Amino acid sequence: MASMKPLLIPVHIISLGCAKNLVDTEVMAGSLAQAGFVLTADPEQAAVQLVNTCSFIADARAEAEAELGGALAWKRADPTRRKVVVTGCLPQRDLPALRKRHPDADLLLGLDEVPRIAEHLTALFRAKAGKPAAPAAASPALPTWIYNEDSPRLLLTPRAYAYVKIAEGCDHGCRFCAIPAIRGRQRSRSLASIVTECRRLLDMGVRELNLIAQDTSAYGRDRKDGATLAALLGELDRLKGDFWIRVLYTHPRHLTGDLIEVLATAKHAVPYLDMPLQHIADHVLKDMGRRMSGAETRELLAQLRRRLPGLTFRTTLLVGYPGETEADFAELLTFVREFRFDRLGVFAYSPEDGTPAAKLRTGLVPVEIAHRRRDALMAAQQKIAAAATRKLVGRTLRVIFDHAESARRWVGRTAADAPEVDNIVRVQGVPPAGDCAFAEVSVTAASPYELTAVPVKSSGNEEPRPTGRGIRQPNPKHQSIRHSV
Repeated sequence: MASMKPLLIPVHIISLGCAKNLVDTEVMAGSLAQAGFVLTADPEQAAVQLVNTCSFIADARAEAEAELGGALAWKRADPTRRKVVVTGCLPQRDLPALRKRHPDADLLLGLDEVPRIAEHLTALFRAKAGKPAAPAAASPALPTWIYNEDSPRLLLTPRAYAYVKIAEGCDHGCRFCAIPAIRGRQRSRSLASIVTECRRLLDMGVRELNLIAQDTSAYGRDRKDGATLAALLGELDRLKGDFWIRVLYTHPRHLTGDLIEVLATAKHAVPYLDMPLQHIADHVLKDMGRRMSGAETRELLAQLRRRLPGLTFRTTLLVGYPGETEADFAELLTFVREFRFDRLGVFAYSPEDGTPAAKLRTGLVPVEIAHRRRDALMAAQQKIAAAATRKLVGRTLRVIFDHAESARRWVGRTAADAPEVDNIVRVQGVPPAGDCAFAEVSVTAASPYELTAVPVKSSGNEEPRPTGRGIRQPNPKHQSIRHSV
């Protein structure tokens, strides 16, 4: 039987949340493009708005609801032609409640439906010819899907870097976190699958591989073939070319000696580590279910600083957890001032339905106090960050090119900065040309979260490279990223 003619329906995609969610969006974009759908950055030209949502914390849900509200208002302007599709964590987390709030959304799809997005949209539009419409399809069961090297994928990042999701789901069960109930149990990809994908990305011109998962340091623990993050980094380090490997989203309990050794010796691994610590006070860590004491945390950090003297360390902290006292917070603030983290994000606790912490009724910290503590930590960190960036003025740094702002102004990052969440370098001068993703720059000025620089060498006649689409540099306090295509 002859295959159906492609529908050529224009789709506008909005991707919310973290880089892990963005990879799902890229797989959906690739699947839609492969099936003959047309992707557009202009919602007024679209027949579908697809909103890939995050539901990690209250702020993320509020952002998702705002985007969804905008999409549904767009639909009401032309209800016979326009459709709204909601995917990701929000429908996965509570489909009945979302359907009740937004009955006019055409499809609500959970995480296991990511690879079937083109099938769902095709059924939705062919229903106009008398065929039944596709039902809402977010399963109440925990998701089990994870993409692989052969999944269709359209990169939505600037072309110098890409995210590589090495595992999905989480087995930790921290008492405040809803991710295991949304994303499911940990499931790691095979080492061969990841290496193949990374080799293809490098062949495409990508020069920074950002390894991501709910917990990258637990990679392989669910497998029986001996795969570990240390082994994976070793394999990736043998790939040819000039490129960076960056490790994001590690957990302190799984940072092994082998992993630290590979980070210290792998020629492509940048001296950077992202490891959310959440807190330092013993009883808060215990109540959170982190299964690591403050003393063990401090010893691990000291070990990292000894073995990796040039390490840039990013962490995330959580304040206002039930039972956190002023003394606990004072200990945390002192810890931040003493350790002097290179990069720091802080969240105020919000109770998440279905988590053990949400059932607590004693020791609750008022929201305004939690926000005050968050702001105090960020104020302390800003002073630390300002002092660190001032020391870079006059230095020559190697940066990776992200995108051009104009013919003679571009944005890059150092090895100390992960895309979209860390500092940037604004460079006045002609951007790198051709496939050159790296450039040497001289720093001329600094603010806490931004450097200003000029190219060390520039012939003066290079053309600016194409820019990334829909990339917005976020506030350092907020790690939710919005991509639009």
